[in-house]
Amino acid sequence: MDRAADAPRRPGDRRLGQRGSETVETILYVVEIVLGLGLIILVHELGHFLAAKWFGVHVRKFAIGFGPVVGVPVRAGGRWQYRGLLTWGKGETEYSVRWLPLGGFVDLAGEHPEVEDGKDPRGLCNKPAWQRIVVFSAGVVMNAVLALALFTVAPAVGIVAPVPVVGDAIEGMPAAKAGIMPGDRILAVNGDPVETFEDLIWTVALADAGTSFAIDLERTGKEGAPEFAGITVASTRVPGSLFPMIGLEPEREPVIAKWLRPGALLEQAGFEEGDRIVAVDGRPVETWRALVKALADAPPGPVALRRLRGGTTKEVRVNPADLKMYEYGMAWPVEVGGVDAGSPAAEVGVRPHDRIAAIQDKKWPSADQVVETVKAAGADAEIRLTLLRGGEFLDVSCRTAMLPGADHPRTGISMGAALGSPVQVGTVTAGGPAQEAGLRPGDLIVSAGDRGRRVEDWGDLLETVLAAGERPVPLQVQRGGSVLATTLRAKTVPQERLSVADAVGMPMYKPLPRIYSPLKAAGRGLKQTGLWLTRVYVNLKQLMTGQVSTRAAAGPVGIVRAALAVASHGPGTMMEFIGMLAVCIAVLNFLPVPPFDGGHVLFVILERIKGGPISLKVRTWVWSAGWAAVLAIFLIVTYRDILGWIS
Repeated sequence: MDRAADAPRRPGDRRLGQRGSETVETILYVVEIVLGLGLIILVHELGHFLAAKWFGVHVRKFAIGFGPVVGVPVRAGGRWQYRGLLTWGKGETEYSVRWLPLGGFVDLAGEHPEVEDGKDPRGLCNKPAWQRIVVFSAGVVMNAVLALALFTVAPAVGIVAPVPVVGDAIEGMPAAKAGIMPGDRILAVNGDPVETFEDLIWTVALADAGTSFAIDLERTGKEGAPEFAGITVASTRVPGSLFPMIGLEPEREPVIAKWLRPGALLEQAGFEEGDRIVAVDGRPVETWRALVKALADAPPGPVALRRLRGGTTKEVRVNPADLKMYEYGMAWPVEVGGVDAGSPAAEVGVRPHDRIAAIQDKKWPSADQVVETVKAAGADAEIRLTLLRGGEFLDVSCRTAMLPGADHPRTGISMGAALGSPVQVGTVTAGGPAQEAGLRPGDLIVSAGDRGRRVEDWGDLLETVLAAGERPVPLQVQRGGSVLATTLRAKTVPQERLSVADAVGMPMYKPLPRIYSPLKAAGRGLKQTGLWLTRVYVNLKQLMTGQVSTRAAAGPVGIVRAALAVASHGPGTMMEFIGMLAVCIAVLNFLPVPPFDGGHVLFVILERIKGGPISLKVRTWVWSAGWAAVLAIFLIVTYRDILGWIS
């Protein structure tokens, strides 16, 4: 918080491109997403239906869609009545098509013995255990089959994906230290070919921090000829990251993809999301990396940007001095982002989310100070740590060691940023606004703003101080057992050069080679299904063990946001996304937790072990608790998704 500042058309895109058509375009995408999600649910319920029919279970209803049956109002006997048209049934099962195309449902006799009498001899609860397990598992199996089908067909329809080309190797991160450079093309990771940049990200993210990866790459040599290299890189966890990483970003286009905050300088100059910057002071740029370099090479002062919008170019002069940058002179504390298994830190009980209150004699150190202190100590040296855990300070000591993949002695701690509650001050810059306000490292900021708004995390604090600009911001600060009142006033920092940090460039996408051979397509479908099953299971394990922040979880709102971004890249890419969702739903639904299908299977197994049915009281209590937990998680994740979308 030291400082804060103010799509092109591609092959396979279905963007209408005109502002007047954007609403229609978005509606079409939403319909496509709804139908895709509905297909997942329908296929899932179809699996239960087919298995139940196979075993002779009494199926009362099978419906495509939800809500009332498709029909019309009719006048009969002087009164208007609603008559369902798309409903039929021969024998015991009523089939219907309903108005809301959000999936479907199947109604099985004896599926919920806690609310039924269970007297129907053909009820599911009266079938052999193995048949009940098959019926409960059939929906999950059908979801996996649907994913396989979509992953198989999508390559023939056409998929676009981010190219596996390095746009930036972040300074100080493992990849840059190992010699990977911008412009390098990633060919394989640990011997597995890489199709897209996402393949690399997932491979690194799903392994533990500190894992080493053998990366094969291609780069342009001095004479313009391609050169090939093999580089080994170990991942790490950095402040604020959700997953382990090696510090690479994909090549991006010089296109304004999204404003990171309202009032950005380029936005003030008339630029819009989707505009392409094609030249800086007459110097052509084709990538985001080239744009950043051209701006860095430009002389201080106003710069001429050539903008491409809708086939028309226009030159716009932008003056960096018009952008107000604010300095606050403080930063958040460092916390433990992860602990390598078997490392010295793990042996002395250091845990993720512990805040580092001191290392050696440095109180409330920055991340750089922690790293430099450990480096300076050398191998097999004692490191004294003071940790803040649950409001209590703990003193521990551990030794440094050369861990796998490390280029210097480490303790096994990967650092993160303590951005959550309570809002605590970490480092304070000498002579900065925070020090002038009397703030000290370790202070807890309770409220901010004229109305005394309570701040729950650093996001709340940033929102309040950024909105104030240069105006003073009243703060309530807790220090020890006292609550103090102070005022924070930001300093304005003059800008000489233009930065595009407020506008995120779009990743460079390209169509993947189309696969028309049924055998090759099926092979890729099997591979993708297996990869996504592994990814989801490993990601769940990381969430449950605290290796990955719960902020990585997304609910319906987050899924819709992601789907809207994917939908513009063509039906094949959307099919891949729906296939991924089908795998996610299959894995989640088979968790051994009520009210999921896996919970039903668990109860059947417990009944077999017990030698009889589980009591109605226990079953009802467990099922109610399961529904309550699922609803609570759903509401929390949805709330976070909405906040993320708004912000």
